[in-house]
Amino acid sequence: MSEPLREASGPALPLPPPPANSDTHKGWLHKWTNYLKGYQRRWFVLSNGLLSYYRTQAEMGHTCRGTINLATTHIDIEDSCTFVLSDSGRTYHLKASSEVERQHWVTALELAKSKAIRMMNNQSGDEKIL
Repeated sequence: MSEPLREASGPALPLPPPPANSDTHKGWLHKWTNYLKGYQRRWFVLSNGLLSYYRTQAEMGHTCRGTINLATTHIDIEDSCTFVLSDSGRTYHLKASSEVERQHWVTALELAKSKAIRMMNNQSGDEKIL
């Protein structure tokens, strides 16, 4: 139930916070593309420490536009609705429809990032034992 609720012609209503035990978070965000097109609406899916994005929900089955590995990503809050993800050489400016929605996303991303780092450390620890 992470999709924003929409009225026929109204703005997205705030999302409820993701469940504490949820490893998946989905919803619409606006992603900065370039100075010509500005922010473009994209469908984002957070799962297993990876944040993937698509042009539409229907694309999920076949055309991922990009994936961000949160274990190696730095998360910054830019303003009330915007946050920035940066990893090795790439920077993603993402804008939520409200401050509340931005905070839900940032919280979910930070939790997924810390879980991904723990899993990565556990795997590297297992390799040292072998």
